[in-house]
Amino acid sequence: MQDLAVFYGRNRVDYYFTEGLPLLLTTALPFAAIGLWSALRPGPDRPQFAGYVQRQTLHILALVVVTTVLAFSMIAHKEMRFIYPLLPILHVLAAKPLAHFFRPFPLPRSYFRLGLLVLGLAANIYIAAYVSTIHQRGVIDVMHYLRHEAENENGVRNTTVGFLMPCHSTPWRSHFVHSEIIAWALTCEPPINVAREDRPNYLDEADVFYLDPRSWMDNNMADRKTVLQSTEASTVDNADESRRPWPEYLVFFEHLEPVMDAMLEGTRYEECWRGFNTHWHDDGRRKGDVVVQCLRE
Repeated sequence: MQDLAVFYGRNRVDYYFTEGLPLLLTTALPFAAIGLWSALRPGPDRPQFAGYVQRQTLHILALVVVTTVLAFSMIAHKEMRFIYPLLPILHVLAAKPLAHFFRPFPLPRSYFRLGLLVLGLAANIYIAAYVSTIHQRGVIDVMHYLRHEAENENGVRNTTVGFLMPCHSTPWRSHFVHSEIIAWALTCEPPINVAREDRPNYLDEADVFYLDPRSWMDNNMADRKTVLQSTEASTVDNADESRRPWPEYLVFFEHLEPVMDAMLEGTRYEECWRGFNTHWHDDGRRKGDVVVQCLRE
């Protein structure tokens, strides 16, 4: 009601038609389009006609798809995951045109169509395997690493972790199942209590951090002298509760590594884990490996 969704991004009106549905359906897109058109096409129909129930069911499913996509298209902020629940319906609509095109299914007599079928299956298997096991795996692997670091033969030790990453870069309690792991991350609360005219200039914590990481750490983290390698660290008062204490593990993307190396030079932090994340990313702040710096005694 307050139009706060645009804080997380604004998309074109045709986003779901030109990007969302093609990404969702991949090689099934043309068959889903044909099935959708066939289900919506008007024509004489009566309960006594053969296949009446099937045609009415497909018609209702097609209306669900159209009305849902049109409704979501009216909202400025759009994401492909918003239309994920439509995928089973779209597959139902695509099934008959697909089977008809590759008849007799699954081994069509035409070698050309058989080749298309094999190519389509191979493309889907490759995409599924790549995005499930390779693409952005680092943000998952690092959670396993940190969780297992906290576990030992005597149970789970108290562990502190700080994520200097854009918001929602990693999963959270789905992997940090132990309450002994105390973690924090950069936040991105929407401007709920900010006047509409001031929202264009609003910056969340993650935005402020990436504008000047060094300044943010100077203003929000405890004095770096508390983590120096020298004995001077033990004499520094770290009682300022308004600042975050330095955690045992700092997690960030490789993009931030030059800044972090300069900031942590001479401290007890050293790299203890690095994991491949992705070959490409549309967010420059998330490029490169995932790096973990550990605070050594």
